[in-house]
Amino acid sequence: MSLVIEKPRVAFDVSQIKRGYLLWGRHSTWNEGKAGFVTAATEDQLIVQYYPGIGNVTNHFIIPVSEAAEGQWKIRWSSDMADIQEYNIKTDGEQVEEEGVDGGDPGGIDS
Repeated sequence: MSLVIEKPRVAFDVSQIKRGYLLWGRHSTWNEGKAGFVTAATEDQLIVQYYPGIGNVTNHFIIPVSEAAEGQWKIRWSSDMADIQEYNIKTDGEQVEEEGVDGGDPGGIDS
């Protein structure tokens, strides 16, 4: 019997999303999503800074990979707003995971 075992685990693909990317996220408990930019991206979590609409204040939210994998988050992100990626966004009754949307209307990135 081995002392060390390997277990598969979920992780963010940090080659797909990096610091400085634009991100819109909505947790299942929120009425609406928040748009901001990624300040940290690791395999375990994403940290997104956003403007809450109060003077010169900024705030942030954290997206743990475990919650994203459980479907608690809807996420859209882009490095240039020309190619927008989506995760866990339902379209026409189907669940879409990490599908790119090429140009055009991003489908309400801040809705």
